[in-house]
This record gives sequence, C-alpha cells and structure tokens, in this order.
Amino acid sequence: MHIGGDLNQANDLLWFTLLFKREEILDCDDAEFDLLTQALVSGLRGGQPLDRATCALLQDLSARGRAQHPASWLRSRAVSLRDAARQPRFHGNWGWKEPNTHFVIERLWQRLPTLRYIHVVRHGLDMAYSSNQNQLHLWGPSVLGTGGEATPARSLAYWCKVHKRMQGLLAKNPDRMYWLDYDALCRDPEAELSALYRFLDYSSRPTGAQCDMIQPPRSRWVELDGTDAFDPADIAFVHSLGYDTTAPAGTEPAIA
Repeated sequence: MHIGGDLNQANDLLWFTLLFKREEILDCDDAEFDLLTQALVSGLRGGQPLDRATCALLQDLSARGRAQHPASWLRSRAVSLRDAARQPRFHGNWGWKEPNTHFVIERLWQRLPTLRYIHVVRHGLDMAYSSNQNQLHLWGPSVLGTGGEATPARSLAYWCKVHKRMQGLLAKNPDRMYWLDYDALCRDPEAELSALYRFLDYSSRPTGAQCDMIQPPRSRWVELDGTDAFDPADIAFVHSLGYDTTAPAGTEPAIA
C-alpha cells in the first residue's frame, strides 16, 4: 500500500496536514475542497501535475504559519506535493494515514466514493491522559462549543463527542468505514487483522511476523474511584463501547 512520500515518524501523511488540518476547513466551500482533494490524490497517484489554480491555493496555504507548523514547514510540504504530482502514475493500491481525517471523511467520500476509511479507536481514558492533545487544542472549541484548558476531563468529553459522531457514520456507511478497536487488536492481532483484511478485500491472511509486531502498550489511565472531574455520562459512553472503566486499586497513570 503506497501511503505517500512525505511522512513523519508516525507515518502520518504531511500533505494531508497542509491541505486539511486547519480550522478553516470546516467552512471550506465546495470549489476549494475539490481542489484540495484533487491535490491530495495527485500527490499520492502521480501522473497529474497540479494546475495553476491548485498551485496558487498551495501557495496561499503555506504563506502563513499555524499554531503547530511554521510557514517554512508548510512551504516544504507544498513543494513536496507539487513534485510528487509530477512523478509517473502509480497504479497500485494507495491511501494515507492521518488522525484528523475523520473531520472531512464525509466530504472526501462525496468526491472519492470508493474510498474505504479505517477509524482506529483507543480506550477513551487512555486518550484523556495522553500527553498528545493536538486534536483537542485545534478542534476542541468547534467540537465542544467552548474553549478551555486541555484537562483529562475536557479531553474525554472531546473523545466522546467525536466517537458518537463516528458511530453514526459507521451505521450509515458499513461498507466503506471500518471501526478498528486498538485494544482488541492488541489482545488478538490475528483475529482483528483478519477482519480488517476482509474489509479491504485482501485474499491473504496476516502473518505471524505481522501479529508479533503488535504489542499492547501500558495503560495510561487511573482508577476512577473518587474522581469527580469526569462527566459520568462520558464514563458511561466509554463503558458502552466495551471498555473497562474500573482499574485495580493502586494503579498509576503512565503519561505517554
């Protein structure tokens, strides 16, 4: 699977970050979104140099720095994307990894109807105690309706709001969206990868080496006893997805 030529250490596609990871995307008109989608596809497939309008849009997107990325970083992404679009056409399977994709997946489906989306879900309390709260900082005001500090309670509220929406999308799009439970994957890699392969119409089965690569991480959340910071409704939603919300006494969070 070809996942692009401009990746960070976590294999996130940085072209997607340039094009879509910004608050303005929520109000982007259809004409601009068409250009953004075509730019992404052209970079991944090659064989279709970007037209003048798209190049002008990339220049505008990289002219000013953002909270997490300076202008020089954005300009490097724009140059990389233009260069990739000029490469020979790629005819194999292609896709990308980028955690913020869920915000625009419906609009991407409208333009790429055969696109299959894998939504990776991890225990909400583990995410609430993560040191990486980039999504909360960027999208929190839009999702939650107010600003605020990146506390575990606010992080969990964000996680619940997002995943309630994603459950609705899954119910409407079972053939093009897959709910990949990260915790279940770590417990039984062979079974979970096999199910994922079926969703992707892969005829092969996961190998032992692939399964051995998946190792359960240490839990990052603490026991809830006496913890009033979390909304009980949020805890109930986490539990409704099959996650244990009670930890052994004496456990401590491993912030990572």
